[in-house]
Amino acid sequence: MNDKKPRKTNKNNIKAIAVLVSFFVLISGAYAAYELSDIHEVVRDASVEASSSKGADVSVVDASTEGNAVTSEASSKEATTELTEISTADTQKTEQPTTETPTTEATTEKTTEATTETTSETQTATTEQVQLPEGVFSENNTILPDIVDVPCSDWYDSRYFAPDKVQDASFFDKTVFIGDSRTESLAYYTGFDNVNAFAYKGLNVGAIKTERCISINGRKYTVEEAIAATYYENYVISFGINELGWEYIDVFTDDISELVDMIYARNPKAVVYIAAVVPVSQETSDSDDVFNMENVEKFNKAIIKLCHDREDVIYTNYAAAVSDEYGFLPEEGTVDGKHCTGDYSRRIMEYILLHTYKRK
Repeated sequence: MNDKKPRKTNKNNIKAIAVLVSFFVLISGAYAAYELSDIHEVVRDASVEASSSKGADVSVVDASTEGNAVTSEASSKEATTELTEISTADTQKTEQPTTETPTTEATTEKTTEATTETTSETQTATTEQVQLPEGVFSENNTILPDIVDVPCSDWYDSRYFAPDKVQDASFFDKTVFIGDSRTESLAYYTGFDNVNAFAYKGLNVGAIKTERCISINGRKYTVEEAIAATYYENYVISFGINELGWEYIDVFTDDISELVDMIYARNPKAVVYIAAVVPVSQETSDSDDVFNMENVEKFNKAIIKLCHDREDVIYTNYAAAVSDEYGFLPEEGTVDGKHCTGDYSRRIMEYILLHTYKRK
């Protein structure tokens, strides 16, 4: 009996051990199979993706919103620019090639051609629909068309300005002309007795801060001082004839721009006009190396470019009022080939009254 019991116990122990070993082998095999498979990678990746998807969505939305805001602003600016360029496209078809938009000459001529069309249509419609003030517009004593038939080729940024009604002579009470001897003629020889002018024979735009030639109440002022000491609603800047010999036109436009800044420092709500350079006669142009139409057109292109660049001024092409079909100042309208007679200076003033503008 004693010999049999140990053998039975050993047999049971062996069975138990065999079961445990088998179970261990089974578990080990299953774990090894799991490790060798991609299931845990898929589960782990799915878990990571699920935990981060919320933050990713927020980030994308933020980026998208910010991008839309920037794009919207850019689109708005681009659309405005396009509208301005389309409006600008109209400043040249009905006049000699005197206007230009920034960039190259080829682009400029193309762009400026479109501006005149739009602007002149607007202005022509305005003049045809409004009854002219009595006693303001004189009888036409020139070989040129009646002043109401002169095509308007002004330029303005339609975001800031709009054409105003036809004005009577009281417009000059609240307006000052700034310029040279040609501008003096507008003040003294046009028949209007209420024209204000900061003008002087021989004055060029480079001397507006240094030359005391403007008389106010018996005292002499520079143009800069005269602007600071007075207050007007409208300013008409008219330089160019004395600067035609300047080698660097950008100096001329920089000085004009500085003059505009002086005006806005005095009256930020003013309407500022920059006038085209009035042409010279064909005889003068053909015989003079400085006072010729080539230089006049070159300066006018620089002036219209300045107006486009600034956007806060109006290009008034009142030169069209005294230009013949070839772009010259008619011989009958000048005594020296450069300055207008009284009748022709009057046409300039009447053109201005027909083509005034207001701030929006």
